[in-house]
Amino acid sequence: MRGCITRKLATLGMAATAALGVLGTTTLPATAAPAVERTTADQTVTPGTIGASPEVAAASYHCVITADYGWRWEGYCNVYSGELRTITYCADGTNTVGLWIGARPEAWDVWGNCPGSSWTRIVFQTRG
Repeated sequence: MRGCITRKLATLGMAATAALGVLGTTTLPATAAPAVERTTADQTVTPGTIGASPEVAAASYHCVITADYGWRWEGYCNVYSGELRTITYCADGTNTVGLWIGARPEAWDVWGNCPGSSWTRIVFQTRG
């Protein structure tokens, strides 16, 4: 997987590297609720649904989860309009929130981490 990402970054150049850097996550305290402007209902994925349906889709985006390591998940999203972000909830009560990503022709790489814990659900949020 690492070699594939390296080849993609080398092909797309520095612009892609800068764009992918936007996808870092920030850990929020378990009690903090992220402020959200919603235009559609949030969609949730749980570990048990990954094998049966690794895709999440709405009119403004389509995401596919490509790997589940228990403590980390990976995938990609095509954003057609507006903005999208993921929130990964962890078994230890913490969560990680990805930055907002916008519409573009190429798919975005997305992921969530729960260091020292396992993830319990992923919420896909949209705005705009």
